[in-house]
Amino acid sequence: MSLPDSATLTINVRGRRSERWLGALALLAPILATHLLPLPTVTAAEISILAASIVAAGLWWHGWLGGVRRLTHVSRSSDGRWLLEQGAQAAPATLSEHSRVGSHWLWLGWHSAAGRPKRRFMLILQGDVLPAELRRLAVRLRLDAGL
Repeated sequence: MSLPDSATLTINVRGRRSERWLGALALLAPILATHLLPLPTVTAAEISILAASIVAAGLWWHGWLGGVRRLTHVSRSSDGRWLLEQGAQAAPATLSEHSRVGSHWLWLGWHSAAGRPKRRFMLILQGDVLPAELRRLAVRLRLDAGL
């Protein structure tokens, strides 16, 4: 499924460094948290490895740490339709009501009937994409959805 070129805003979102950094920090959180618990060292190490593995699997599943599931382009047509591209695959999606727009960031969530995973989330901070693209998308979202 493709969107009409003249009315489509397509953003290259491959280089979301902030998302990778937050993913790495999220991996450190269970490791640090388990060492704060009054447990024997071996038990704390086992729990921290298990918790970090679960967090890593979730982040990988959603493409935050890279891999084939990482979103490379997002396209939004003027009528509000979205197309999410990961590698050579593209899936239509609808914007979630949990999306938020800030002055220098976007938290976007989508529901997709096709592709995996069915729910996608993306954090875009200033510097992750071109400033003009971030501003244009933020303005469109604020106007159309009241975010």
